[in-house]
Amino acid sequence: MANEPSSDIFMQTMCLCVPLRLGILFASCWQFIVSLMYVIDKPMFEHVLRHFTGGYCLASRVVIGTMEVTGVLFGMLGILGTWYCKPSYIASLNLWQIARLVAWMVMFYIDVPLVMHCEDWVNAVQTMTEEHGWNPVLYETALAGKCASERSHFFALSLVTLIVFMYLVNATSRYQSHMDRVPKHLLKIPKDAPMVFGGTGDPAAGIFYAHSLGERAYLNGDYGTLEHAPPIGAGGVSMPQPGAVYGGYPNYGPTTGNAGYGPADFPPL
Repeated sequence: MANEPSSDIFMQTMCLCVPLRLGILFASCWQFIVSLMYVIDKPMFEHVLRHFTGGYCLASRVVIGTMEVTGVLFGMLGILGTWYCKPSYIASLNLWQIARLVAWMVMFYIDVPLVMHCEDWVNAVQTMTEEHGWNPVLYETALAGKCASERSHFFALSLVTLIVFMYLVNATSRYQSHMDRVPKHLLKIPKDAPMVFGGTGDPAAGIFYAHSLGERAYLNGDYGTLEHAPPIGAGGVSMPQPGAVYGGYPNYGPTTGNAGYGPADFPPL
């Protein structure tokens, strides 16, 4: 990452052709819509998306439901973070996405044994009820003879969902790392840089200018000191003095009279 050009952010993509920032924005919008659907109509959500999210028992439904309810907040954070380029919002979104991966692992741990023994909800109802409690979802599935199709759909779609979630974590991490970088063509000046002439670190003193290291003042060691600054006259106006060295160049005064200095009074620069 450190050796990449500063314009590399404009070439980053996800899903082969979607710009990285736009992809994170779309994913956040989709998560917000899905979570809002869960909040508005939970039964419909569970019926339509059970093969993707699991939830074949109360425990797994609580785990998935917790992530979906909080997904309303974090989906909105992702939308605002990508729209306004807020690194803290994107970092919060990615932490939530990592927590969602953990929730999916917990869901697999709970639901996979139940789905694998789907037929037992007809063949050994009492035993399954004593071990896992009453489960109307799997009972109706087993009674309809759809256990095999239910298993295949659940394993295929839930694993694809898990892979997509992992990919989103990776894409969001890449986008977050680019947001934290400073482009190489920008020169970042510390805000508390000291003033040129004996400043004390005033935040307003971050103004800078270029100065040659071959100037007389720098070579004599008085650059940046009060001796290097021109004296202040009436009204606060700087008054150049004959023979004084300002910025490495001597100021030649009048060439006639006792007060004047000529080029011979100064060695060459």
